[in-house]
Amino acid sequence: MDLAQFTKNGNFLMLAFDHRGSFKKLMNPQNPDQVSDQQAVALKREVIASVQDQFSALLIDQTIGLPAYVNRTKPFLLPVEESGYTEKLGERITEIEFSVDDLKSDGAQGAKILLYFNPHVLTAKIQLHTAKRVLQECQKKNFPLFLEIRAYKPDTGDKLGRDLTSLVLDSVKMFLDSGIKPHVWKLEYPGSKEACSKITQMVGDTPWIILTKGASFETFVEQLREAASVGCRGFLAGRAVWQEVGSLEGEARHKFLQETLPYRFRTICEVFN
Repeated sequence: MDLAQFTKNGNFLMLAFDHRGSFKKLMNPQNPDQVSDQQAVALKREVIASVQDQFSALLIDQTIGLPAYVNRTKPFLLPVEESGYTEKLGERITEIEFSVDDLKSDGAQGAKILLYFNPHVLTAKIQLHTAKRVLQECQKKNFPLFLEIRAYKPDTGDKLGRDLTSLVLDSVKMFLDSGIKPHVWKLEYPGSKEACSKITQMVGDTPWIILTKGASFETFVEQLREAASVGCRGFLAGRAVWQEVGSLEGEARHKFLQETLPYRFRTICEVFN
């Protein structure tokens, strides 16, 4: 399994850019449906180009990101899941849309699956089954799988009395106990440096990387530094580095793409230098 293709000096310095409906919402919060695919592709193309010399690999989507990634000099991942999730009694279920063969035919070098997860709800078993099925397909095809777990509390009024740290750590444990060991774990910041250290111990020799989850850039940098100091192997950085671009126009957008975004990406890459 060639994971080195996604790294630079052994670290995963990756751009997360598989946002679909949420990206159009950033471009037009009042009426995202008015944003055409062509407009979204054009903006994604500019964002990718502005940091392509810095990222080691990237995650894009099939609809907007793939046509936007014109100069494919770096490897990329594609998602296997449908955008969003299906809701059942306030709980979130991932639906699979693409096979590994679909991803390969589009030129991808790896797969990503996003699973909204809570180990204490009934649908956890469904999500685990989905993850196991996708992992087995990837293993059979010798195709790297990046597993993204997003902890959540069900929309039922039952807060379960558990904090984010417990949800993240308990989720990782449940996946491991179920025999699910992806090639790379993509996880949210679990709340503290101590919790990050626990993740490193839990996953062993399997690399884990951090996602931004819409945090501010400054917050993400601090989270990343803590995680990196105790074994996190990199990042798949999304909205924290580029989310303002959709609301900017003209000279302001040009300056963001030419100065702010490259500076931000350089800053998070330097955490691993």
